Amino acid sequence: MLDRAAQFMDSYDQVMLTDIEARLAFRCGSVPVRLTDSDISGYIDRPYVAGWRVPVVFEDNSTRRIDVLLSPWFPDIAARTALVDHPGRLTWPHVETDGVLCLLSNSHDMDLDDPVNVIDNLMARSCDLIGRLIEGAIIERDFKQEFLTYWNYDLNDTRRIHSLVEPRGPTREIFAWHGRSMSVVAETEEALQTWLRHRFEGISEKQLGCEKACFVWLDSPPVPSEYPQDGSGLLELVARAGPAGLQLLEARGNRAHSSVTVIFGAEGRGGPGLIAVRALGSTGRDNVRSRERGFRRNRVPDQIALNRLLPTSIILRSKVLRADAPWIHGRGRDARSGQLASASAVVFGCGSVGSTVALTLLRAGVGHLTVVDNDELEWPNVSRHELGGSAVGVKKSLELARRLQRDFPHATIVGSDQTVQGAIAEEFDWLANADLIVSATGSGQADRTLNRWHKSNGRKVPIVYGWAEPYGIAGHAVAVAESGGCLEAGVDRVGLSKFELTRFEETAALEEPACGMHYTPYGAVELAFINTVVAELAVDCALGRVVSSTHRMWAGRHDLLLENGGRWTSDALDLMNGEIEGGRLLSRPWRACTCCQSDQTSKSITS
Repeated sequence: MLDRAAQFMDSYDQVMLTDIEARLAFRCGSVPVRLTDSDISGYIDRPYVAGWRVPVVFEDNSTRRIDVLLSPWFPDIAARTALVDHPGRLTWPHVETDGVLCLLSNSHDMDLDDPVNVIDNLMARSCDLIGRLIEGAIIERDFKQEFLTYWNYDLNDTRRIHSLVEPRGPTREIFAWHGRSMSVVAETEEALQTWLRHRFEGISEKQLGCEKACFVWLDSPPVPSEYPQDGSGLLELVARAGPAGLQLLEARGNRAHSSVTVIFGAEGRGGPGLIAVRALGSTGRDNVRSRERGFRRNRVPDQIALNRLLPTSIILRSKVLRADAPWIHGRGRDARSGQLASASAVVFGCGSVGSTVALTLLRAGVGHLTVVDNDELEWPNVSRHELGGSAVGVKKSLELARRLQRDFPHATIVGSDQTVQGAIAEEFDWLANADLIVSATGSGQADRTLNRWHKSNGRKVPIVYGWAEPYGIAGHAVAVAESGGCLEAGVDRVGLSKFELTRFEETAALEEPACGMHYTPYGAVELAFINTVVAELAVDCALGRVVSSTHRMWAGRHDLLLENGGRWTSDALDLMNGEIEGGRLLSRPWRACTCCQSDQTSKSITS
């Protein structure tokens, strides 16, 4: 009876298969044999259904067999290769436990329409890798350069350790918290407990108990033969950091001398990496007494306590997940992350614009955020808001802050149900100390109040005002900086913009069957472009890129404008150089204002 692998091959383009087999024979100097179900059964939990086995003679005169493995989705998903005659586990880098070779990155590209050349190239690379592994020169180098990969192949602990520690030397004391299924480590007890309060709402003080732990910085990463399997292996790895590492380890047992957590850091090819080892001794009364034998309780000298703990400890090799801000915001490679992490922003208005801008600022890396709004979430808000139906009837600002704090525990987020006027009157520290303010209130009067406060405080902190035009077809972001015009340059006496990109023959505002309840209909898709413009300008202000007041706009698609009975204004056509298609980001300097002109002139003369 024909096996499934043979059936798969018989269902394929036979001309293409013949070409692949001919190319493999030419490349390897031997005839490939099609795999059977029995051959494929060795690749447990792999999706492979067919392929070829090819003997290859290498320079050391050894013959090793290489499998070319096909999934049901070949050629849309690339073939893989595996070394059948491979050495033991973690003997060679780039060779997984079942022999599958790691040759393709997670972002590889290949010509799906040319599977013959793809497989030929893959086999050539496989033979080259195996030849170099036989030679041996790359083994230690690659194990060290990609040490996180190989460490994670040898874990014996399902617990994940989330790290807030800065991944660099020197060797030092840190703090660890152990929950039921996860652990967290941080530089200080205060930083650790703050993160836990942010991440786990309602956690009790009793549950916040931490212990001292070790951070050991190694000059080079360990290779698999150095991965600790027992207490002596842990001691040997720590000793590589010199006397400082040994002294730290000796001092870091807990009060009962029953456990110790060690985070190792080293520099790999792509930057620093972290791994973890936990030595767990029995906490039974008899075992603790045995380790304290000859000494008063909790008075065992550090070195003796460690020597008694390690021989009987269970050694757990754990995976470390970095949760520090630089890693979250750019994987440690974004030069802006430090500046944004220290920035403090206030967002007035937590509606369809403000809620998304607040979230985007946090995603960008802003470390301190206050969201301010006095309104409750209603069902018509849900389609355009970061909060969903479960928050209806709750203050937008308070619920948004609560949820964002849980999702971004490395940041500090505060919610306030004040109005703009109330916040200014109360002179809150979060307003006085802000590095950036965003106003997305949708209220011209609130914006004018904020602008007056801004001018009275010397306009030292940039304010970004954001709003949408009817139907979300166009939107505006105005940054009022220390120089240039203030908000008054572009709004009328009730705070409405004097500069618009769209005009409608009929009023765009609709009315609910309620007194004074007006609205303009538009959806989250249209609003997404406007929110991005506002958030981008806010981030630029936080980074100090905006030194003079500026105006950025989004002009949506012209066909959407026509669909809603609108047209571009003459100002819009001027900015778009008469190209009416839309779908464009526009910008211009913000106009000078008469109310601040004398102040600006005075500053210029003084400087």
